[in-house]
Amino acid sequence: MGVDSKLAQAQPAVLTADEPFTPEALKETATVSAQPGDANVSDAGSDKLADPEDARNPNDADAKLVQGAVVIRDGNDVAQYVVSLQDDHDPACTFRSLFIGSGLTALAACINQIYFYKPVEVSFASVFLCLMAYVIGVAWSRLLPRREHVLKHLPSQAAWLGPVVHFINPGHFGLKEHAVASILSTSSANGAAIVQVFGVERLFYGRTTEAATAILTILSASVFGYGLVGLLRSVIVHPSEMVWWQCLPMISIYQTLHRDPKGSNRDRLRMFGFTSIGMFIWEPIASYIWPWLNGISVPCLASMNAAPPTRQILRTVFGGISSNEGQGLFNFSLDWQYITSRYMSLPLLQQANAWAGILISYIMCFALYYSGAWGAKKLPFMSTALFDGSTGTVYNQTAIFGKTAILDKEALEQQGLPRLTATYIWANMAAMAAIGGLITHISLFYGPKIKNSLTQAWKKEQTDPHYKVMEQTYKDVPIWWYGTVLLVGFFLGLGAIYVGDTTLDPWAYVVAILLGCIIAPFSLCLYGLLGTSISTNNLSKMLCGVLQPGKPVANLYFSMFSHEVTVLSVFLATDLKMAQYLKIPWRTMFLLQTYGSILGSALNYVIMDSIVTSRRDILLDPIGNQVWSGQKIQSLNSNAVTWSMAKYVYGFGEGGYGWIPLSILFGAAIPLIHWLVSRRWPKILGWEVRKLVSPVIFHNASLTTAGTTSVIWSQIATGLFSQYFMRLKHPAWFGKYNYIVGGGLDAGAKVMMFILTFSVFGGSGDEVSFPTWWGNPVSSFTQYADYCGNGI
Repeated sequence: MGVDSKLAQAQPAVLTADEPFTPEALKETATVSAQPGDANVSDAGSDKLADPEDARNPNDADAKLVQGAVVIRDGNDVAQYVVSLQDDHDPACTFRSLFIGSGLTALAACINQIYFYKPVEVSFASVFLCLMAYVIGVAWSRLLPRREHVLKHLPSQAAWLGPVVHFINPGHFGLKEHAVASILSTSSANGAAIVQVFGVERLFYGRTTEAATAILTILSASVFGYGLVGLLRSVIVHPSEMVWWQCLPMISIYQTLHRDPKGSNRDRLRMFGFTSIGMFIWEPIASYIWPWLNGISVPCLASMNAAPPTRQILRTVFGGISSNEGQGLFNFSLDWQYITSRYMSLPLLQQANAWAGILISYIMCFALYYSGAWGAKKLPFMSTALFDGSTGTVYNQTAIFGKTAILDKEALEQQGLPRLTATYIWANMAAMAAIGGLITHISLFYGPKIKNSLTQAWKKEQTDPHYKVMEQTYKDVPIWWYGTVLLVGFFLGLGAIYVGDTTLDPWAYVVAILLGCIIAPFSLCLYGLLGTSISTNNLSKMLCGVLQPGKPVANLYFSMFSHEVTVLSVFLATDLKMAQYLKIPWRTMFLLQTYGSILGSALNYVIMDSIVTSRRDILLDPIGNQVWSGQKIQSLNSNAVTWSMAKYVYGFGEGGYGWIPLSILFGAAIPLIHWLVSRRWPKILGWEVRKLVSPVIFHNASLTTAGTTSVIWSQIATGLFSQYFMRLKHPAWFGKYNYIVGGGLDAGAKVMMFILTFSVFGGSGDEVSFPTWWGNPVSSFTQYADYCGNGI
């Protein structure tokens, strides 16, 4: 292997050089001599890098060049030109990294629980925690004494202190220590959603599960999901095609902070500083002082003097800054905490399919509501709550379930069936269609790739260069380790079912686990390939409605052990992919994720309990406001209640919602037709037919049915600018700065939001409201109505 090849693999120019990755830049790097011991080239790894003949370079025939720079198109391009193959060979799992990670885990659990009850679904913790870990780690390494200091200044009799001091402070805070601390802290997100089962019990059924039973239940699902991911890792983590796109901004931040910050990475580090500081200054303006900037809408402003009926319609169409206000058509948000860098990293293929889904969502929401389908006009336009069909008020489910959480048929006859808003009915139809489409689309369009990955894993012939570096340097985790973890998770869950008052029969628990094992591989493949996943919640609830009728709480637990296991698998697989990119040893990750799952389970339950208790009234409000919303927890309950009464609610009789379960068959049929068409006509009007991804379209076809919708157009604009204009027209800038800019904007926004949450938004107790003015209207259901057409 030549020296120039080693250098090219150790540090791809697209990430770490001042110049973009071009044929000319490659020629220049070929003249540089890299010796073991040189900066950024490790002695231990100098002879263990992957074979360069397996890697493409900008001179390859299949590499697309624009202005002399490589255009990133797929996972192979990402593996070669975006993520460095360099292995720093620094220590990963140390006392310092575990201590910092454990402390930040508590912080992250709090942050994730707060954001579960926000009107916009957004992940808060990753970038913020990465920066916190870096600041603490660097301060730790510089401020605490090191072994050489002890040996130099203390008498020989105290030499025994050297190893102790080194254990506490091993010196330089490296990339792997940083990544381990961050990954451990973000593992707290693994239980953020699953713990809401106990929140629903508390809010809607007046039941309180013992803390020990709840934590045991959460832990069982977490470790089962981890075991499942471990068994599937050769298909969903190791191949280059499985990019896990949302890892890329984080990878870019790690490498920028730790790889030659005073040399080749100087410009990228400076860009990160400018963007993060700028967003840190801007965020309090957009989210606290002038929150109207989260939903700028010219049609809303123009309608302020219109007649009340007209204003009501315009609010429904153009309103969207407050939870469940309207569709947010032509709204633009300037609040980055909700836009996020996600749309700077997702592939254009995924985003284009998502835009098609959003268009369908607009059409269906308006069509169903204004046609009066299912009595739509008697209920709010948007809400995920249950309603009384005769009065239009919130449904009294306590009257038919009580604290036993088992259906009382006589009470049901007196109370009547619960009703759903038309937009929420459509959301459920789209979700069911996405589930059907997920299975058939992955099987038909990606089946050959999956089969090829399995064959390569069986023959130990994986081609991914990052995997090769790992394989040649670190011991793999034996498959029986993951099998053991999976069995431990299974029996912990079974024990929780027997001990706790879950109303779920043990045999139904086994069915739930099997369903999760069947669905998870499909969701993981889609997420790895395109950076998005499909909610399979409704499938779980539908099946439980058949197996355990009349038991809404059992329905929640059934879904937790099937759907939520899939969600947890996505989180855990993301961390494993990041570890492969950063060359963190596999066995270190095994211990890290197991420990993180245990720690996060307890913390998430405690914090959820606190929020549900203190914010009970607003979480039960079917509308919510711009700060707090119970839309997600209400949706969990609504689905559990209606599916537990499936034979009454989901039929085709008068007022029945039979189209919801039937949608899964419709969704499954579309990819089959699509696949047949693509085989007969690979291109239509110059457009590649295979690029249509129906499960992604269906998944996003419910995006405007609940919550705050004013950010959608800003997210679309961000995706177009980044993934179309910059990636295709200016690939040199894209390769060097795109992910670091996204990470910097996220960092500034989320650090400031953490400060605001605990200083003025009530995270520490009392809220401190900014003075009311036209850019910050009074907080109520019609808080932005004067600008969105409802000033009644």
